[in-house]
This record gives sequence, C-alpha cells and structure tokens, in this order.
Amino acid sequence: MRRIEPVFPDLLPLSHRLGPPPLAAEDGVVVLDPVEMRLLRQTESRQRLAADRNLPRRPLRMLLHGETALRERVFLERLVGTGSGILVVLDGALAPAVLPAPTVEGQVVVLAPSVPAFWGGAPLTSLAGFGARKIPAGVLLALGPAPEPLAEARRAVEEAKGAGAQFVLACPLAVPPEDRHRVYDGRAGESGDEALENLLFHTDLAQLAAELEREVSRACLQLGMPETLPGPATSFTPQPTFAASATLLLWARRLDLLDGVSSSGWQLRRAAQALLASGRDPRALVAEDNLRVIPGFTPWVEAFARSAWGGGGEPFDEALARWAAD
Repeated sequence: MRRIEPVFPDLLPLSHRLGPPPLAAEDGVVVLDPVEMRLLRQTESRQRLAADRNLPRRPLRMLLHGETALRERVFLERLVGTGSGILVVLDGALAPAVLPAPTVEGQVVVLAPSVPAFWGGAPLTSLAGFGARKIPAGVLLALGPAPEPLAEARRAVEEAKGAGAQFVLACPLAVPPEDRHRVYDGRAGESGDEALENLLFHTDLAQLAAELEREVSRACLQLGMPETLPGPATSFTPQPTFAASATLLLWARRLDLLDGVSSSGWQLRRAAQALLASGRDPRALVAEDNLRVIPGFTPWVEAFARSAWGGGGEPFDEALARWAAD
C-alpha cells in the first residue's frame, strides 16, 4: 500500500491505496483511476511488495480496485479486522461475497465508475446485491465534455439510480490533449467535424465541469439521490463522523466554485478535517450543543453544519439555492 493525494481531496478524502489500477482487458477499453480522475488505456501489472503485507499501525482509509480485492481476499480480511476502512472501485463484475464483512457500519464501501460512452465507458451493472451485505454501493460519475453534456449528466444519474446506487459522487474527468485528439481522430473522419473540434479544443473545460456538477446536483435533488460519500469508516472514525465531514468538504468545494477567492469554503474545510481527525460523533456533539470543542467550528460554520446535517435551515439553504439554480 502507498500514500495517495487524490486530485479532488474534498470529494475523495482517502489517504492510501492498495494495489495498482487494473490492466485494460482489450483495445479501446478504458479504466478510470479515481485518484487522478484519468482514463487509463495501457497500465502495467505490478505485484505488491512484500512490505505491503504489513498491517498499518493505525486504521487507514484506503482505496483499491476490484481486481485487487479478488487477489488479496485474505489480506483484506485482516485489514478490515484490525479496523481499517476500504473503498472498492468496481472496474468489472465482483460478487459481494468476495468482500470482507464490515465490523463497523460503513467500513466497506463500493464505488462503480460511470464514464460516458463518448469516452469509452461501459454501462453500469447492478449494485443491488451489495445492500444485502450492508455494504453501501454508489456510482462515481466522471464528468467530461460530450455532445449534449447536460443531458448526458442527467442520464448518468438516472442510470445510477436504476442500477441500485445508494449515492452518487460527481468528479470532473481529466481529459489531456492526447485523449481529446484520440477521440477526435476516431470520430471526426477524414472530412473533420467542426462541432466536435469546438467541443474538445475550444471549450472552457473548468467552467463546463462546474456546470456539470451543478446539473448532477439538480438531477439528484429531483430523484432523491444522496451525493455524500458515506465511508469508508474505520474503528477510530465512525461512519457518522466520516459522512458529516464529507458533507462539509463537499460544500467547501461548492462554495469555492460559486464564490472564487471570496469563498468561505476554507472554513468548512478546516472544520471538516478537524472533525475527521477527532473521531468524535457529530450527533452527540450536536445533542450536547458542544460542536465548538472541535477546532474550526466558528458560529457560522456551526450554523452551516447543523443546517446541512439536519436537512435544511440557514445558511445552508441559501448556499443550496445558489448551487442548484438554473
């Protein structure tokens, strides 16, 4: 296992990775790396080092792919048994029985990547079987430029709900020039395609990604689909603590996208990280009116957190209205 720094740490607050991304099975098939949010077409198969089999001294939150889960079933049992939490990326078919049974709520979470067909993605498979084992299963929506991008984002949310996802997580897809040229060359033909060229090479990708994230939120609100990552929890960080922190991190990102340099998102981010590090149950802190013992919970942050966790109220409602506005 090795330490990682996800390109979107507000959306994927994990610290370690076990094993490499899988090898693409055939030409044209893409694999999504959630850490860098890049499409991988040619990856090298790497064996884990012997040192990786040493259990960590403290529980960790780690990411691994389905191929690693199949190969390392015994080691995963030991990891979960000693309190670490795992997020399993479903790159292919994986039976729920393969995964270790969680010892605490939210300790094992499944995330199925959803890549637009425009970029080589495949349809989602059913996630319903994981719920029977009390393993939350959701969909990671890779948001990138595509024809009719807003409609594609809404369709992806509907597909996730139809597949039995309990939540969705929307992340911008990194599309470097070589990936865009590959798609253009494969679709434009010898005569070229001006509309496709404008989409891939003359679009403000950052602005489009932000609008796609907002469109996903609008669709989720209509369908009643949660957008917060529910785990992985550990023996030190219970599921309510992780989920509450993930909610604040999500809104820290959204406020940054809405307000730019004048954003108050940094205040939510600081408080979320402190809550995550404390391992305290926010439900008990709210009931005791004691959130302020966690560093960073200023009066405004506390009001935002209470209203976000409680399902409504100011100042959360104002932020939600701005984020979800057409």
